[in-house]
Amino acid sequence: MSFLDSVTNMAKGLSEGGDHAAVAGGLLEHLGGAGGVASLIQSMHQNGAGGLVQQWANGQTQPANPGAIEQAIGGSSLIDSIAQRTGMSPDTVKMSLATVLPLIVSHLTANGHVTTDGQVTGTPAPESGSLLQSILGKLL
Repeated sequence: MSFLDSVTNMAKGLSEGGDHAAVAGGLLEHLGGAGGVASLIQSMHQNGAGGLVQQWANGQTQPANPGAIEQAIGGSSLIDSIAQRTGMSPDTVKMSLATVLPLIVSHLTANGHVTTDGQVTGTPAPESGSLLQSILGKLL
């Protein structure tokens, strides 16, 4: 059973929360941990969304505008990849990313795994399962 299958099984029956959980799992599976999140943060800065990263790192994790998320991550390739991994529509993925991405960035920056400018620190990143559990605890 893959990591994404485990997440999907955990999220069954949770309606919108289940979508968020599956998208969070698909994102973490795609990025492969803190190094991938650091690269995503760097891309967000390059796409003019450094202010969003700073807000999230400061604990302001209210859902972002889905259109702003798409622009911040540099288009739809990541969204399309997660949609393919999860079987969801790209619009559903974009809506869920607007909720889960602030939580993931906040968690990894607040706990010293990555910096707000997208550098991996020496602090070992949590395993995807424990990171996802922490994110789900804030969603559900």
